[in-house]
Amino acid sequence: MTVYKYGERSHAELLTAHPLLQNIAAEVIDCSPYDLSILSGHRGAVKQNEYFATGVSTKRFPFSRHNKSDDPEIEFPNKVSDALDFAPWINGRIPWGDEQIFAVVAGCFFTIANQMDAEIIWGGDWDADGSTKDQELMDWGHIEIKRAL
Repeated sequence: MTVYKYGERSHAELLTAHPLLQNIAAEVIDCSPYDLSILSGHRGAVKQNEYFATGVSTKRFPFSRHNKSDDPEIEFPNKVSDALDFAPWINGRIPWGDEQIFAVVAGCFFTIANQMDAEIIWGGDWDADGSTKDQELMDWGHIEIKRAL
């Protein structure tokens, strides 16, 4: 079995995410059948609004879960994200068109979150009804905290 680890950029992005997401992601890389990249944790105003303008995000700053944490225990909530974006890294590239690979990794996130008694939301099934066919916005590589138990 191949052992994967996050690269420097992924690690830096992960450090801007809520500690719960950091802990989950640290375990996910160990159980994922694919190498992973963390593309985004916290986003400031410039980056968020750029993503909105280019269609990468549907929300302007400060209305994305990438822009802050709602956890009252977080010391600097405007510098921590309650969301992160991940991508599988296969043969030197991200397989953007292969939603099934993203779904497999999302399953790893759910497994680890469940083991940690945490609830997450996945951008491939926003309403958590088990169907990826009943919503307009498909954000296959998005995970956010629903509620920490």
